[in-house]
Amino acid sequence: MDRERRLRWALLIGVSLFLAELATAFLSGSLALLADSGHLFLDVFALALAYVGSKVAARQPDQRYTYGYHRAEVLAAAFNAALLFLLVGFVVHEASARFFLPASLRVVPMLTMAVVGLGGNILMGIFLSRHEKEDLNMRAAFLHVLGDALGSLAVLGAGIVLVFSGPTWVDPAASLLIALFISVGAVRVLRGALRILAEAAPDELSVTEIARALAAVPGVQDVHDLHIWSLKPGFPALTAHVVLGKLSLGDADRVAEEIRMRLRERFGVEHVTLQVEGQSCTGPCCNGQFMR
Repeated sequence: MDRERRLRWALLIGVSLFLAELATAFLSGSLALLADSGHLFLDVFALALAYVGSKVAARQPDQRYTYGYHRAEVLAAAFNAALLFLLVGFVVHEASARFFLPASLRVVPMLTMAVVGLGGNILMGIFLSRHEKEDLNMRAAFLHVLGDALGSLAVLGAGIVLVFSGPTWVDPAASLLIALFISVGAVRVLRGALRILAEAAPDELSVTEIARALAAVPGVQDVHDLHIWSLKPGFPALTAHVVLGKLSLGDADRVAEEIRMRLRERFGVEHVTLQVEGQSCTGPCCNGQFMR
């Protein structure tokens, strides 16, 4: 089964589980199950982004969006994180109230849905595990599914305690634990989205190390105005001014090709724009410095 079909199946399972958990949460009155459905929403959204991203990436840039539509994925992720923070606020508010005014619960539907949810997450993990090592989007979705499996275990544990006439506070306590999982995931999603929108250098790339690697290429006299950013996760871009002195056009082309090859093979940066100069420029846009 190819990557796209695996994503479709995992997404179908995720949407079905989300709707089932949401309905069962209202039926059983379980706040923990409602919180877990919110966590599952994050999984479904991550899968949808991975699926849509594979489709959008195939679209060609046009005259207005010359880089294509990659940033739409980042904006959607930031919006998703904001919704998750609202969900966490609701869960925490409801959990605080239920510690003092316990709500009646239907344990059997809650426990049944927890078992179904755990099984569904395991099945989703199987669909995603084959490609998660070589694909960043698939890996992110796979990690989301693993996190939701922990949420299902928390609901299952709370349900088992309630079956044996345990204290009703275990349900809001489990919901707070799941809210913590959601918060950690939402913070990571929002932080990553804001860093990309602010055009920060990707975490996995060192600007200083890249600058030194470029300066070490034979024929390069200086590197300045080096900028690295991402269009989306896993899509870094780089621009730089490279001083080559009085080389012939053919020699300059060979040096530029060597730079591109090093960036591609050593750092995984393929979208590269170089401004080759005989000497350092002095204009207002040439104020960047080589980072030693």
